[in-house]
Amino acid sequence: MSEKRPRWESEMWNTVQPNPRACETCMFRPSEFNGVKLDRANTANCQIYEPPESKPYEVYWDGAECENYEKKG
Repeated sequence: MSEKRPRWESEMWNTVQPNPRACETCMFRPSEFNGVKLDRANTANCQIYEPPESKPYEVYWDGAECENYEKKG
C-alpha cells in the first residue's frame, strides 16, 4: 500500500509579490477589468498587450523598465 503524500509537497508556494514599478504612472495601465475599476498597477495585462500576451516577467515581477512605458500626461 502506498503512503499518501501531503498536499503541500505538490503545490507551489509563492511569497514573492509583483513589483511593476514602471506601471504605476503608465498611460497603458488598465483602469478597468471585467467592469471592475482598478486602482493598482499589479495586473498582469495592460492595454498595450493583446491577450494572450502579458507584461514581460522582468517588468511584472522584478520592477524592470518597460519598453512600452509612456508617462500619463
